[in-house]
Amino acid sequence: MPTAILEKLYKIGDEVPQSGQYLCVPCGYVQYFDEGTLFTTCDACLAGTIDGPEGYKEGEVDFWQLIVE
Repeated sequence: MPTAILEKLYKIGDEVPQSGQYLCVPCGYVQYFDEGTLFTTCDACLAGTIDGPEGYKEGEVDFWQLIVE
């Protein structure tokens, strides 16, 4: 279980600043991203697309958050 979550949020297309587990804020899905790759849409709720949850339908919305254990 994560002990802390950093405040900074990232959107689709942002470069991943450090490898680790990232939380999708709208749905709670956790996905691993490697440093230097780009954030993608959430596989669970499709946040950042027109099919995403209310308030997270635009590609410019920040929703990935690094989990610190």
